[in-house]
Amino acid sequence: MNRINFARCSGVIVDVCKGHGTWFDRDELSRIVEFIRGGGLEASRAKEKTEIREERRRLLEEQAAAHTEVSKHFGSFGDDDRRLTGIASARGLLKFLLDN
Repeated sequence: MNRINFARCSGVIVDVCKGHGTWFDRDELSRIVEFIRGGGLEASRAKEKTEIREERRRLLEEQAAAHTEVSKHFGSFGDDDRRLTGIASARGLLKFLLDN
């Protein structure tokens, strides 16, 4: 049994069991219904989408930085490979490992 904050921001802590479902203590279900009716679920989803977009942006920045670092050490691999940062990074790593 795990205790989680419903929708990660409702303030209603419910007990969740993978095999048996969600268990509500006294008044938890009515508090969740109030949270949903008050627009809390939509706000939670919007916040989660924003967090996902931000994480995606951060990962792309990290990939670009890694590509730049690999290019400094191993040179450029051509225009097509520049678009595929992950492949270019892997190619540089393999080149380094196989040449040494």
